[in-house]
Amino acid sequence: MDPNYTPNTEYTSNNGYTANTGYYDPNQSYSTGAQPPQSYRARAEEDPGKVLGIISLVATLSTFLGFNVIGPIVGIITGHMARKNSRGAGFADNEMGKWGFILGIVFISLAALGGLLGLSIAGFAGLAGLLGA
Repeated sequence: MDPNYTPNTEYTSNNGYTANTGYYDPNQSYSTGAQPPQSYRARAEEDPGKVLGIISLVATLSTFLGFNVIGPIVGIITGHMARKNSRGAGFADNEMGKWGFILGIVFISLAALGGLLGLSIAGFAGLAGLLGA
């Protein structure tokens, strides 16, 4: 082999065609024009608080299935986490996380008011029974 041979030199044939010698050139870009599918690009740009927002809303709405205290508490915590993750990544406010958070607070306050109302009715009924009314 020729000691002065360099693999990335170009040559010109008799018909004027210029071509590379066939070796890999790291400075040359090899583009096929193909783009990755839209689903791959959208997945990389997905909101990091999206799953927590869904969990927040589902947990809060589980109040209607009988989880009167645990569901809204989980909804409040995960809603706050979802909104914080979304804002931290530069996305808009997480709507599902926001509604899970708000409805969680509403359902907890309604449960607390209902509990206080029940205790006050029981207290008045007990007082009325003691007084013999």
